Amino acid sequence: MSVILAAHGAGDGSEANRRLVELAEALRARRPGVRFGCAFWKGTPSFQDAARKLRGQNPLIVPIMASAGYYARRRLPEEWAKGDPSGSYVITRPIGTLPLFLRVLATKVVNAVTDMARRGLNPAVLIVGHGTTRVRTSGDTARWLRDELALALPRTEILAAFLDESPRLTDVAASLGDRPVVAVPLFLGGGPHVRVDLARALNAARTSSGPGRGSETLEILPPILEWPELPSLALEAMDRWKPGGPVRSPVFTPPRAGSLSVP
Repeated sequence: MSVILAAHGAGDGSEANRRLVELAEALRARRPGVRFGCAFWKGTPSFQDAARKLRGQNPLIVPIMASAGYYARRRLPEEWAKGDPSGSYVITRPIGTLPLFLRVLATKVVNAVTDMARRGLNPAVLIVGHGTTRVRTSGDTARWLRDELALALPRTEILAAFLDESPRLTDVAASLGDRPVVAVPLFLGGGPHVRVDLARALNAARTSSGPGRGSETLEILPPILEWPELPSLALEAMDRWKPGGPVRSPVFTPPRAGSLSVP
């Protein structure tokens, strides 16, 4: 069985691409009977090249992506079909749309909020996705996570913001001002979107934090590729797949509201 981990990537030699290759290596150790490989929108092999190499071999493609957005719904299936017009492949749901993803993320958020509460702070939680107007469902994962976390943390304000759709990150960050914030980046790597866009927007609003105060009132959680739970999420996407034909457009249907259980 061949499994391809498909990601946007940031170019050959980038940290994001290197971490995906490391993920494939970790999965080989956990599933020695499975052939794991990688494919990238930005990097080699491309989606199309990987598909061409595996044409007719019934590979399983796991989108290592945070949402069922533009790249999961359009670019990946379109490019893969160009390389393998036979249709003998299956694309699973993106890892960010799995119930396990919600549980893992919720645990991280609850721990961060609890830590701030011990220091007498009452933070807002800001979930930040890329978003796009090109695919209506791009922001669904962020909104789903926001709604589920609001049920799990009823005394905490949970907000969602996006880089490329409304509400915009810069506007929401400005509205938060100097309030304590736990920021949740729905990005795979810790590149410019996290280190520049997110950090700049939140720090720009902190006009009176004082010496060292910013680090006390702002916590940005690690990007997804740095999560130790990532191999388990990839395996969950594989194991949840059920036979029944190729899935050229990954579908995300939010689970029943209130399905989250946080320890």
